[in-house]
This record gives sequence, C-alpha cells and structure tokens, in this order.
Amino acid sequence: MPRAALLVLVSGTALAVGLTEAPVGASKPASPSSPSNTCAWPWTVGVRSYNVSMPDSGAADWFQPIVAGEETSITISGTYPDARYFSLSVYTPYGTPVSVDGVSSSLADYRLVPDRGSVNPWQRRAAPGGRYHVTVRSGVAPGERNALPFPVGTTSLHPGYLHYRVYLPAGQDFAEIKLPTISITKGSTSHTLPGCRTHGEVPAAERAPGGRPRSSPPPTPPPDAFFKSRLMNGFDNVDAAYVGAYVVRPAPTDVLVVTAKAPTFPAGSHPSPWPAPGVDMRYWSMCVGVGTSKLPTVVNKLPDGQVDYGCRADQQTKVNAAGDYAYVIGSEAQRAAISRVAGVTFLPFSDSQPTPLYLLWLRNYLVNPGFAHSAQAVGKPDDAAAAAAAMGPYYPRVSTCALATLTTKGLSACETP
Repeated sequence: MPRAALLVLVSGTALAVGLTEAPVGASKPASPSSPSNTCAWPWTVGVRSYNVSMPDSGAADWFQPIVAGEETSITISGTYPDARYFSLSVYTPYGTPVSVDGVSSSLADYRLVPDRGSVNPWQRRAAPGGRYHVTVRSGVAPGERNALPFPVGTTSLHPGYLHYRVYLPAGQDFAEIKLPTISITKGSTSHTLPGCRTHGEVPAAERAPGGRPRSSPPPTPPPDAFFKSRLMNGFDNVDAAYVGAYVVRPAPTDVLVVTAKAPTFPAGSHPSPWPAPGVDMRYWSMCVGVGTSKLPTVVNKLPDGQVDYGCRADQQTKVNAAGDYAYVIGSEAQRAAISRVAGVTFLPFSDSQPTPLYLLWLRNYLVNPGFAHSAQAVGKPDDAAAAAAAMGPYYPRVSTCALATLTTKGLSACETP
C-alpha cells in the first residue's frame, strides 16, 4: 500500500474510530446497577491502565458518572496534590464540555479557592496538602467560586461525566495520588460515595444528536507535518491544545528527527504559583502513538524489566543553548546509538505492534496569556501551513535521516532547513 493511502487509512479509520465516536472505551452506557453509581471514580484512562487515544505517560485521568436531578448537587472534597497540574471538569453524555453562558466547564488548580485555614500552592508558594471544596449543581452563575455546572439531559443510562486530571505527580508515583471524595445531596439527604476498589474502562461518549454524517472525509494533511485535527475532540480540556503529525516508520537503517524551539515551563513536579513571569506554559510533551483503531501510546517492555513509554514530558526533554529540542524516534535496538548523540532525546517506535503507521502528538497545557506561539494559537484545523504560521519557531518539523549520518555527522546533518 503506498504511503498516501496509508495516511488516508489513519485519518479515515483510526482517528474516526479511536477519537471521535469512541474517545475512550467501549460503547456500553452505564447501568443503574453498575459499580459506577455506587462508588467514587470507577473509571480511569492512562498508559498504565487503559491505553486508548494516546494517553500521556506523565498523566492520569479518573472519571465519575453524574446525573443531574431536581434538588441534586455534588460536592467534591479534596487536597491539593503534589503535582505539576490538576483540574476538575464536567462533560455531557457525548464527551463535550458542558456549555453554560459565561460559566466554565473546568477548574484548573490555580483557580480553586482553598478552605479556611488552607493555602492553594498554585496561588502562593506553599506545601501541597491544603483542602478545597467544589460543588457541581444547576444554576451556577458566572464568577461563582469553586462551582461547576451540571450537564443537562443526563440519565442513569446516559450520565454526564466528572473528570479529575493530574499531570506529573511528584516522583511519578500515580499510586500515591489521593482521589477527592464525592458526596451527593438530594434535597435534605446527603451521602458520600466510598472509593472504588478498582477502576475500569471509561464507556465511550455517544454521538451528539442531530449531527449530520459527513459527505466526505476531512482533508488529510501531508505526512510528517503537524496540524490541529477537527476529529480529535473527545473529552476536551479547556486548558489543553494539541497538534499531531501522521508518520510512517522509516527503513530499519533510518530514524525520524523532530525539532523545534522549546516552550519554557515550571521546574520540577511540584505546585508553583501561576501564572509565572517568563514561563510559557504549565506543561508540554511529545508522544508517539501506534496507528491502530484505538491509538495506543507506544509501550515497550525492556530486557531489564523496565517499561519505556512513548512519551517525553518537558522536563525529560533535552534543550540546547539556543532553547531548541530534538527528538530522534527509532527502535529500541537503535536507542544506545541515538542516546550517544549530543543534544537529542530518544523516543521509541513500538517493539510489538507491526503497523508502520504512527501519530506524533504534541500537548500544550495551560498557556501563559503572553505566549503567542502555542498549539492553542492554531485556528484552522487540518491545515499544516496554518499550524506552522501560528506556532512559528515552536512548530515541530519532521525529517528522516540515516542513523549512520546522525551518529557520524551529528544532528545538524539531519535537521530540516
């Protein structure tokens, strides 16, 4: 099959199935008798648990089904985690952000007002662990603190979703993340859900009613060029934007090279006040996904028992004196040779998946309003030229290079002009 046909296959099949109609899971709705309605945070997505739609190895996501009802409200009680970023969001049964005029469907960490006697470490410097409370209810007005709106049109079979995200927990120890408690109030009665003992797969978001089928597929951007896709819209976060590039795995003697200017970010994996002068965004990363229908992030088991996930967070990425990064994507067998090249960061192709198709995925999270060249700035979807114009020097450029050239002549011999 020729290269162009392979890319059309990705656009028409893998993305449409993996990210549009079913962004994260099977198609069964929640059942009234399922554990999802009797315990807190029953579903999770992550490269270590349910590897679908290219989860970031630096993140973990938990979901709670919620049903709006008369005189019903939900209270989320939690502690500020020791992490780079976290947020709480609400979604409709179709996986889209709840739309209420002037009311946000998501609360990022720095926007949460702490309980009396606690401090929010994203508002002023402090140790994590302080407490906060958030309510989810109908009738939330613009400007209300620590409040999220209920999705409308929910039922026990087709609930909305509450979503808890955490990026870069300290020490990458996701097991130590303490999930918030969830209390449901109906009229004068309130009860707190016990924590779920296990966290299963998130059911797929439904197709929104009234949608028109496409008469033709969206345009397929050229290979090796980053673009913002109109298809990648399941469980969007208002803080996040993404650009991706279709690539075909090169010959065994070659590697892919991805270069761009690196945005600045907060140091470490601990909370720090936001926004911060001179910091472009809270978090960014580059991931490699396998071009199959579920778009899993690359996961390779290494001979020493370690696991190599196909993502590199900002703090794992080497940046040169000019502020530029260079990812070199190759096989695990090429890792040692690639790692000896000065200034490059290795990313893996899959050792177990036979497909030649891959998707490169650049995440930009919580951009400083003064930074003009993020993925958020890309307005026109499915247009690599528009993405390049908006992102300027921060737009990633992809080239193929012989590994022998890279190792003998250095990175400059492989970079795209």
